[in-house]
Amino acid sequence: MTDTTFEPTYSLDADDLNRRRAWLSLRKLLVLMVLLAAVPLAVVELISNDDEQRLQLERARDELNARAAAMADQYKAHLNGVGQFLLAVSQAPPITGQDREACARYLGRLRALVPGMLNIGLIGTDGRLVCEATGKGYGVSLGDRDYFIQALGSGQVTLGAYQVGRITGRPSIVLARPARTDGNRVTGVVYAALDLATLTGDVSGQAAPAGRMHLLDAAGLVLGTIGEAAPSIGHPVADAPLRQAVLERRTGPIDASLDEEPARLRALQPVDVGGQSVLYVAATVPLQAVIAPLQRSLYTSLAGILAIVVTVAALVWAFGQRLIVRPVERLVAGIRQVEAGDFARALNQTPSPLRELGDLQRSLASLAITLEAQRFERDQALGALIDREARYRELFKANPQVMFVYDSRTLRLLAANEAAAAYYGFSRDEMLQKVLADIWPGRSTAASQQGGAMAETADRRQPSGPVSHRLRNGAIRQVEVLESSILFEGFPAALVMVTDVTERLAAQTREREGAERLEQRVAERTRELELSLRELEAFSYSVSHDLRNPLGAVGMFGQMLQAHLGDGADEQAQTYLARIEQGVRGMERLIDDLLTLAKVARAPLSVGPVDLSALSREVIDEFRQADPHRAVDVRLEEDLHCTGDAGLLRQMLVNLLGNAWKFTARTPHARICVGREPGTTGPVLAFFVQDNGAGFDMKFAGRLFLPFERLHGDHDFPGTGIGLATVQRIVARHGGRIWAEAVPEQGATFHVELGTRLPG
Repeated sequence: MTDTTFEPTYSLDADDLNRRRAWLSLRKLLVLMVLLAAVPLAVVELISNDDEQRLQLERARDELNARAAAMADQYKAHLNGVGQFLLAVSQAPPITGQDREACARYLGRLRALVPGMLNIGLIGTDGRLVCEATGKGYGVSLGDRDYFIQALGSGQVTLGAYQVGRITGRPSIVLARPARTDGNRVTGVVYAALDLATLTGDVSGQAAPAGRMHLLDAAGLVLGTIGEAAPSIGHPVADAPLRQAVLERRTGPIDASLDEEPARLRALQPVDVGGQSVLYVAATVPLQAVIAPLQRSLYTSLAGILAIVVTVAALVWAFGQRLIVRPVERLVAGIRQVEAGDFARALNQTPSPLRELGDLQRSLASLAITLEAQRFERDQALGALIDREARYRELFKANPQVMFVYDSRTLRLLAANEAAAAYYGFSRDEMLQKVLADIWPGRSTAASQQGGAMAETADRRQPSGPVSHRLRNGAIRQVEVLESSILFEGFPAALVMVTDVTERLAAQTREREGAERLEQRVAERTRELELSLRELEAFSYSVSHDLRNPLGAVGMFGQMLQAHLGDGADEQAQTYLARIEQGVRGMERLIDDLLTLAKVARAPLSVGPVDLSALSREVIDEFRQADPHRAVDVRLEEDLHCTGDAGLLRQMLVNLLGNAWKFTARTPHARICVGREPGTTGPVLAFFVQDNGAGFDMKFAGRLFLPFERLHGDHDFPGTGIGLATVQRIVARHGGRIWAEAVPEQGATFHVELGTRLPG
């Protein structure tokens, strides 16, 4: 391209546009900014007030809790003093003596000396009143009162619940403690009935400002109130959150609920008597009384901020016209002159008195020159882009990758490189006369069904396929395509890159067919194996039947021969007959074990929950019944549960526990243990069977679960060598495993894990 020299024209032949005036003027904007500037001040004041309210609430809550605690301490001290007073009374001679009248006179004098004491008396162990201060209640039954029952039961000072006295007829609470002789024998209960009004009045100076305090019992009943009006004594406290806190025994500050009306702060403190919290001091104060001063301070601050803002806004409105609005209007007029092409006239405007606006005038002139320069640079860049596009076309033509371009709307081929022409068998000119259907039937059909818009949205980053492409000679090849949306000469198009995968797919097909043949051979071998297993099972049953008949005949003829000889048989003959009988019994056991082993391997599983602890107990009971003379210490852990076939698992325990029973026969103080493996949890049951019997050498552990393998001689411990092989197959069918640890002459331990996923 030919370089040209930049010459600014400044010929902006734009007409003066009819612009609608905005509703917001510059002067209004300045006033609005002043108003908006006041918003952060108001927000800061609100946040500060909120923080102060939060701190004030915390201080008020702590103060309220301290007041409740102080009053609780006073009640505690007062009641403990009464308790000590009752202790002295219980030891006085008039109380310990038998003179009822002397006792009544003595108690009457004491009541007169103690303010707020409604009555004081002595109750016998039978619950009948022995004597009291008024002299009116002799013989009255008080055995149902809670303070009497608790004092006799605990032997300590107790405080009763709210009551109306049967003798005085007035609301009261009763403090009581047992009366004892010098021998520490309980002879009755000494009690003092306290007037609730007097008790509350003694601490009236502790009430919270603008609030109230309650003396409550453990059921939330009001025993006394200081401050605002409250329910009568003996009624439940009307404050539901406070009553709930008493019932739940929650003490300390109680958070205020903003949903209630009016919201209140609360604190609850216990009054301990005799080591028990039977009374509670509740202090409350309205939340509004705490935050009202802060709210008044907030309103005052906001009013001051508003006054300042109004004053400043008035000043801005008055002086903004001369200092800002007029210079800006002159600047707008200059911009319109630039739009009209009178740039020189715009530059000759009267400078603004404000430095910033003057800088803006100079910046506008520079901006016009800069825009013209950018337009020149854009034209230069466009020319360079055209040159690069020409080079890309040359690279496209010479690329060895099969590539072509088609129109997204008409599906006609727009370009094709030499590699594409050679692959499809056309010349490049012939390729440009084709449509997509000529080489890619499937893609063109899909595109036509969607209105020819498929290629416009195609932008695949990964190859798709395989798809079928048609060559000039009619041959169909399998290919993978990578398709991308492009603009070709200003129109939407699609660039397609093609990779032939025909041979690769053929190789994959051959591999798949080989795999299928292999799977078929495996299936045939599996069927042959199953047939062999069935034949083996039938053979096992046939052999057992064929062996049992002659074996039974041998045993029967041996018994007949023994009966025939009778007492006339010599010692050698008896030895032969005994060995025949022993061999027959051993052979029968071997046949039974072989049949059991065959059944374990082929029998279907009946899966359900199984209690191994109960099964172990049943098996051990059978061994004890069969061998009642043996003393074996058997320890079975409870709650061993799993999922499995109950019959097979019982056979497993019969073999494992049978071995433990057999190999401890010669051990003094024989011991057998069944328990859970330490530290195991979860769905897998891991347990062990342990004995302190003969044990075995661990170098032979690999032969332990093989059929007919025995680690002990038959003369020491009889057996067929099939039992542990049967156990191993049962455990395997339950998705588990088994292994053993042993020391010769010290015993053996068999470890078993049973899984929850059972194979078929």
